Amino acid sequence: MQPFTDLQKHIAGIQAQVRKTHEQNLAVMRAIQGQARFASAVARLNLGSLRAAAVQLAGQVQRAQALDEAGWLPHVSTPLARVEECGGDSEAIHTVLSAFYEEHWLDVRQGIESRLIAWQIDEEAKETFREALTAHEAGLYRSVCRLLFPEIERVVRKELHDDSMDRITNQKALREVAARLPVSVMEPGGILGMKLVDRFSNHVYEDTPDEEARQRLAGDPVPNRHAVVHGLVVYATMQNSLNTIFIADYVLQLVSVLKELHRSTRMNGPQSRAAVCRNEGGGSAASTAKREDGTS
Repeated sequence: MQPFTDLQKHIAGIQAQVRKTHEQNLAVMRAIQGQARFASAVARLNLGSLRAAAVQLAGQVQRAQALDEAGWLPHVSTPLARVEECGGDSEAIHTVLSAFYEEHWLDVRQGIESRLIAWQIDEEAKETFREALTAHEAGLYRSVCRLLFPEIERVVRKELHDDSMDRITNQKALREVAARLPVSVMEPGGILGMKLVDRFSNHVYEDTPDEEARQRLAGDPVPNRHAVVHGLVVYATMQNSLNTIFIADYVLQLVSVLKELHRSTRMNGPQSRAAVCRNEGGGSAASTAKREDGTS
């Protein structure tokens, strides 16, 4: 009987090993099936969602470029659907946006003022911005441009440079900060936000060293700070005024975001708002002043 018992034990051992092997094979098969389902999902994603995302991104780039070519800065109020309907025609975009802002100005103003309330800037800045909105509403377009650029400088000096006498006229440090911040923290975001940062950094605070630069700036509906303050170019149209309002909207919002950043980093130790601006922008306000080209 002993040999038979030993045989049964041996067979039982083989069966156990077979079951174990079968279970391992099933696990492998499930893993393979899971990978196949994953690969299929990736394939569907590549063919579907990614393609749609690429199309959407291309559309955003085209809208941003069309706006820029028509001489309009992007803003949260920009009616993008109407811009898209123009098919990249700069004259059509200009006509559509001019009519939109005339027809819907009160709604646009209300939206700006609602956002203005929440921004972390002083009451002087808010009242000045409201005066500019009132001036635009009254058709005093020159006044808007000549009012807001000096106010932008006052706010930046007070809130980000501890009200120092550093030379900040070309806003080099602030432009560096704007280029480093994620566009998602600002409005508008995305591709439109990137285009706005580009215009702010490379046009609005560009210097005007000669007549050629002056003539080029004169042909651009987006005002240039140096040309406004020094009377080099007359900006007197509704489009000039709105673009200046959009610039001020962006900068005051940026100041508010940087103040919030300062507030959130204070727990790591004492740090002035100017230091936050230096750290984000990659240089001190004083060293920035020394690197300035002396323009005012």
